[in-house]
Amino acid sequence: MKVNFLKTLRENFCVRVFTVFAILISIISFSFTAFLIRQESKSLTQSVISKGTLLARVLADSSRIGVFSENEKLLQGPIENILGQEAVLDVSIFNLDGNLLRKDRKGGSWDHDKVLVTNTASTEVLRKLKQSMPFFYLEQKNTYQFWTTVTSGSDYDKEESLFLEDNPLKRKDNIIGFVQIVVDKKPLKQKLDALLLNSILMGAAFLLIGCGLTYLVVRSVTKPLNKLTEGVKALGRGAHIENIPVYTEDEIGKLASAFNDMSQSLKMREEALRDSEQRLRSLSSQLIKAQEKERSRLSKELHDELGQALALLKHRVRYVQRELSEAYPSLSIDCEQTGQYIDQIIETVRRLSKELSPSILQDLGLSSALRWLIKNFAKQYSLETSFEIDDIDHLFSEEAQTNLYRISQEALTNIIKHAEASHVSFVVKKNDKSVSMVIEDDGKGLDLHNIRTSHTTERGLGLDTMEERARMLGALLEIQGRPGEGTRIALTIFTERGGMH
Repeated sequence: MKVNFLKTLRENFCVRVFTVFAILISIISFSFTAFLIRQESKSLTQSVISKGTLLARVLADSSRIGVFSENEKLLQGPIENILGQEAVLDVSIFNLDGNLLRKDRKGGSWDHDKVLVTNTASTEVLRKLKQSMPFFYLEQKNTYQFWTTVTSGSDYDKEESLFLEDNPLKRKDNIIGFVQIVVDKKPLKQKLDALLLNSILMGAAFLLIGCGLTYLVVRSVTKPLNKLTEGVKALGRGAHIENIPVYTEDEIGKLASAFNDMSQSLKMREEALRDSEQRLRSLSSQLIKAQEKERSRLSKELHDELGQALALLKHRVRYVQRELSEAYPSLSIDCEQTGQYIDQIIETVRRLSKELSPSILQDLGLSSALRWLIKNFAKQYSLETSFEIDDIDHLFSEEAQTNLYRISQEALTNIIKHAEASHVSFVVKKNDKSVSMVIEDDGKGLDLHNIRTSHTTERGLGLDTMEERARMLGALLEIQGRPGEGTRIALTIFTERGGMH
């Protein structure tokens, strides 16, 4: 998907211009939306913090007497008022030493434990509140904690307590306690989520409207290039196209005229190339046929002349052996060894003669010749083979049978030369309208891309010859292989085509 888009982007000017403007509009839309979300989020968050700060200060002021007297009942009213506010979850009041005086939760029950809980408030929190921060807040994952000090007020710091020896009103900075309010962040999160959704919808609407307008503008600007673009694509596919109409005399009109000239020139060159290719294929077919005739002639000369000469030589050596057997026993042994060597030469000549022009193909037909071929390769090169060959002799002419035999021979030869295989499978199947021949090995495989792109002198003519013979048969040749995974050669011959019978 990504590759197709990049290809379209490179080839289509309209898409490229639209993409540039769409990216610019997207950046503007994203920046505006992000700025709006940031500002509104900041405003909503600051509103919650301001409200929490105000509630904490109100609670500290209204609970002053209860904290001073450490009377739990006097703290009930101020706490209830604060808990009645939206999003307030928890209210805690501590004395100056950090001992919990009262703690209530929204929807919970009163804490009637009159024993003061020490060390409930964090030491670090108390230090900040006592020394330099009469108010601060802590942001946690789901809540805000607002802390502030409870002071005795300016009118009480000059009076002496008549009831307590250790007067808490004389303590530093008139601080007599601390309050804590825990505010739920859930309402804030809901507002932020709603803000995010609305902002995204607004940004998406702006983006869609901007892209739509951009598309209309770009399309109107690039409309004169559409026909030229279509013509170029059609020409690239090799389709026949008419001259592109020239509407203007500007750069686009000149480009269209140049394209028409180029199209006509390419048509002429294409026709010349097709003629040349046709002549080349005809020459290739004639060369293959001439090669078969030459192979047949050489095979006949090897079998008739050289074979007969070797047979006569063998007969002469045996005659000499019989004459020397009693008088010169050592020479008789040499003659016997020479006769055996001549037998090997005769066998080699017969094999070469059959490979050049197998007489079994004319004598017994294609199916038997293929069976002999695979058996001979298995025997000669110690290969493990399996084959299944249907009777297909009546389906093909003599020339077609020769081409099928040569393709099989070339495939097996390539396996011996390059595959380093230990097993070869050879299957020939007759179907309703075709014949399939599949040759597979378990060798080291091949890299078809490297073979196709290498120079002819480096890769040889084996594959090219097989493909040319397949073309002469009107057949489909498929070669599949990967390094280390063996090779599969599949030939499909359509028996309904002309020239096969």
